[in-house]
Amino acid sequence: MVARALVGALQPETEAARGPMNHPAPHHTAALALLRSLSGDRGIRASASSEANYAAVFARDAVMAGIAGLLLRDDVVTDGLRATLTHLRDLQGPEGQIASNYLMREGQAPSVSFGTLVPRVDAALWYVIGVGLAARAGAVDPGPHRAAVAKVMSLLAAIEYNGLHLLYGVVGGNWADEYIYDGYVLHDQVLRAWGLRLAGDAFGHSAWRDKAERIEETISAAFWPDAEAGRRHPLAAFSPARVHDVFDLATTALLGASGVAPSLGHRALQFVAEDFLARGALPPAFYPVIDETHPDWPALARYHLHGFRNRPHQYHNGGIWPIWLGWLALALERTSRRDDLSALRGLVAAHLAAHPTFDFHEFFHGLTGTPAGMPHMAYSATGLLFLDAAGGGASTLFTR
Repeated sequence: MVARALVGALQPETEAARGPMNHPAPHHTAALALLRSLSGDRGIRASASSEANYAAVFARDAVMAGIAGLLLRDDVVTDGLRATLTHLRDLQGPEGQIASNYLMREGQAPSVSFGTLVPRVDAALWYVIGVGLAARAGAVDPGPHRAAVAKVMSLLAAIEYNGLHLLYGVVGGNWADEYIYDGYVLHDQVLRAWGLRLAGDAFGHSAWRDKAERIEETISAAFWPDAEAGRRHPLAAFSPARVHDVFDLATTALLGASGVAPSLGHRALQFVAEDFLARGALPPAFYPVIDETHPDWPALARYHLHGFRNRPHQYHNGGIWPIWLGWLALALERTSRRDDLSALRGLVAAHLAAHPTFDFHEFFHGLTGTPAGMPHMAYSATGLLFLDAAGGGASTLFTR
């Protein structure tokens, strides 16, 4: 199976740093082959499967896969990123919204979704990040995207509405589309600040860079209250009605990889190192899990589109996602946590060796480690390519 080829590639780092450009690892054959097979002139599809709309191009999945193409300097995947960004631009909504996903069939008009249950605001954020990083890598001329990016920025300012530098999001408005956190969600603020910074650089727009700084200052204060002694990770979200005080791996990893609010990212990565990696555990998407005794269980159990998937230790609710382990690896590289990166590699290698049926499934069960969710996912192939690329200077693409 795929996992057998991956195990050797994900062993802990040696003293000499290696990078994908100089010493390709064995797992590139399987992971990169999957991304290439999903890449084409319509963009980068989410999965080789056609179940539950996974044959569509999802903005966040495709942009992340495209970033792997940039890191690996792979022409096929990078071409897929260019196509994805072009179609997202051309399918942009009248107020500046970017499609969460689109599906193109021969002889038919594109099927475009901006979110079925709720608006998927992170699609607009990943579009901007994709344009910014592709421009930085010299893979895309940002000029043809200027107007679309400007419309996104205007849309986001409207969503912010009150001028206080934070977006107010709906339940399920980002990648955790069936998880129940909402309000001022840290994940969305991090993506916005990163996108503003990248777009400011790509288009020479100082006001966007300044706005990114204001957002970073705001989230550093708002999501790590100074009055709370002993706090070890940032808040995942808060609203006037409640606080979602859970650990959010995806946002922790993006904080570290992007360099947004570095003091916040440093403390969050320290929590990961001490509470998971040092104990020989891979961090789940969210922690702790919501079980049947939790007061949020009834709301979680009824919030889904293609059937309930958030049972304890599954899917968003405590599942272990390769994509976020990959972003975590890039974060550990960028913040010079080489020992933690080595530990992460070793844990992933052992995990894959113990579960040889893994075939780029969406996630692993948080307790049993069993591969679960949709197989053949670009998301998971991307995460493992990120994990391998980290340690060889990959995160230089993300530095200011």
